[in-house]
Amino acid sequence: MTQPAITLEQMLRQFNRPRRLERSPAEEAFIASGLHSTIVHRGLRLAAWTWPSTGTRVPRVLLVHGWDSQASHLGPIGSALVAAGYGVTAFDAPAHGQSEGETSSVVEIGRAILTVAEAAGPFDAVVAHSVGSPSALYAFANGLTARASIHIAGPASLERVLASRARAAGLPADQLAEFRRLVEADIAARIEDMELANLAHGFRHPALLLHAPEDAEIPFAESEALHRAWPGSRLAPLPGLGHRRIIGASETVALAIDFLDEQLRRGMGDRKRA
Repeated sequence: MTQPAITLEQMLRQFNRPRRLERSPAEEAFIASGLHSTIVHRGLRLAAWTWPSTGTRVPRVLLVHGWDSQASHLGPIGSALVAAGYGVTAFDAPAHGQSEGETSSVVEIGRAILTVAEAAGPFDAVVAHSVGSPSALYAFANGLTARASIHIAGPASLERVLASRARAAGLPADQLAEFRRLVEADIAARIEDMELANLAHGFRHPALLLHAPEDAEIPFAESEALHRAWPGSRLAPLPGLGHRRIIGASETVALAIDFLDEQLRRGMGDRKRA
């Protein structure tokens, strides 16, 4: 009898254990410029950084990184926001960067967002990349409020992510249902809870969706699906930027600043541009 290419336990380990990556010198410089703090989330110490602004009535923005990532990866957009006069907070999600934990998930990152918002908020806006985007959607559906959000190259369906991961790993099709059950036990939530139909009640503010049409990691169709489900959203294709370069691209930064200025500073006299 032929053995499967991968066991369910191996598949789960691949799914819930992110890699911790080294920071580049530029990322180190960005993190060093912020005020470090520790936020306790479900018994784990999460590393967080804040770049406060001394202006009055200054909007505050929370940055949320993606899988196999960390707060420092959002340095280009974070630095631009600070230069534009915004207050900024970023954190390393559970099991990422300098934060504690061995396993994580899109749902656990969403729960961590709620913890960070309670400890360091409130925030006027959220900027999230990749898996950080559906994590933010989870947080919005579970009480997080914002006046605007930006979602960069994020998946819109946990069901599709699971199926794609299973196919890529060679998991036999007849074991997908059992894999789903293992994941649900691991994240302490139903897979359906992360589908757009069950998150849409959190879509209460304007959103900007940025995605490269040729993205090989997260299909552009994911942002198209989120755009259809979110009446107050705008979708802006950014060709040629891929899944990770899009974070620091000048086009991304410019669109993000313009959108947040429009949504958060309408009618304010202290508009400060980089």
